[in-house]
Formats: sequence, C-alpha cells, structure tokens
Amino acid sequence: MRALLLLCGAGLALVGCDLDGRELLQNYDPETGESLPVTVEDLDRVDDPPVVCAADDVADGRCDVFTGGLGPSDVGSGQLSGATYTFNGTGGRVCVIVDPQSVWRDDKMLDDTGNETTNPLMQDFPYDDGDLDMLAGLASYYTGTPGELMGDFVNDFVDDNGVARRVDLNVCLQEDTFGQTGGTAGRATPEACSFETLANTPYRVALYAFSVPVDDNNLRYAFQVREGACPTVIDECTLRGDRDRAAEGALPFDADNVEDMYCEGFPSE
Repeated sequence: MRALLLLCGAGLALVGCDLDGRELLQNYDPETGESLPVTVEDLDRVDDPPVVCAADDVADGRCDVFTGGLGPSDVGSGQLSGATYTFNGTGGRVCVIVDPQSVWRDDKMLDDTGNETTNPLMQDFPYDDGDLDMLAGLASYYTGTPGELMGDFVNDFVDDNGVARRVDLNVCLQEDTFGQTGGTAGRATPEACSFETLANTPYRVALYAFSVPVDDNNLRYAFQVREGACPTVIDECTLRGDRDRAAEGALPFDADNVEDMYCEGFPSE
C-alpha cells in the first residue's frame, strides 16, 4: 500500500492517480456516476404473486411460473437486494426452484436426447447472466423484514447451561458438486431444494441477489413452489421466462432469446 501511494505521489505531476474503485461495485452505474438503489421485494404483495402449485397441476404441466426482477446489492454497506415469499405449509414435502437470468453458457444447447452439447453457431456472453442464492425456513425464524431488509435463518438461543448458542435454521439444503451439503449454484444456474412442512404453518423463502447482469444491472429470475419432491433433473429449461434481451450486437445472428436457443436449439432457417 505504501509503495502504491509513493507511486501515485510521484506521478501526480504527470497524469495523476485515480484510486476510485466504485466501478468494481455491482451497484455503481458508470454511465451516470450514481449508485443504484437496493431492491427488497415482498412477493406476497405484488399484483400477481406466486402460488404453491398443487401436485396435479405439476403433473399436468399447469404449474404457474413467477417471473420477477431485482437490482444490485450494495456490497459496501452490506445491504442485499432480494425477495421473499411466504406460504403456508402443506403438511407434506414441497419443492422450491429459482432460475436466475439467463443461461450459464450461450454456446451450449440440449440435443434431441436432452443432453447438453456445444452450439457451434454461438459464443458465450456472460454479461447478461446473474446469480441468486436461496434459503428457506419457518417464517418465525426469519431475521429480516419482508419488503424492507433481507435477513437469514440464523438465530440465537441459550442452552440448559446458560451458554449462548447460534443455530442455522435454514431448511433449504443443497449439495455442491462434490455432494457436500450447503452448496449453492453458480451464475445463471438454477437452484432447488425440497423439505417437509407443517400444515398451516408459515414458511418463508428468501432469494438473495449475489450478482446481477453487467449489461443492465437488472436481474430477471423465474421462481416456483410446488407440492411434492423436486424433479430428479432440474436444468435451464425446467422454468422458463428468466431470459432478457442481450445487448445489441453482443451475440451472433442478432440472437437475443438465449433461453429458447439452449432448450430448443438454434433454428435451421
């Protein structure tokens, strides 16, 4: 650090030294020079809120997908952008899925057998991708305030010996690549978890904006809660509607709907 300051001092007479690191922050807009506001949404209060899809609707393909958008988090202040959704437990298992914008690789697609293969006509454009992390638990254990401040499910209690303890009451447990519990998915990759619920007991799902697309600082996402266990395979095509239009000229062939291209392949005509 001292060496950096000496270098800056020596060069001030020539070109100056710019130590402004705001452009490294996801909530800084270099075009306007302003910091973008943190977005905290209560999905229970939007015009068309999510619902818990019944098992029959899931089986028939009639399970509605909620789509929304979030702004960037303020990493400097520690304030996170995100959204919460509260639902009553069914007395059985539920599955929660979120798919952040857009697809993790624009140069990949599914073949006729449903396996991922390379799309030779495309190149990857990571600047339209974002990342959401997901937690869930009993609403009474949530430490944030829906619509105002994001929290978590870490609580304090005093044991029988009078010793203060901290316990993480998150029930949305996911496995990482190596099968270890507690992992989260990477950029533009769906996250999902399944857990048992108590009947008529409020549960809360919390979605945290880990990163937002660089091209417009707006993170679109698709979200769904359904009865029963999660599907064995969850990919980019399980939930649709989280894509956004890529910057003009960013992708070959003036492509913009990279979600359709991943799930359905590039059109031959």
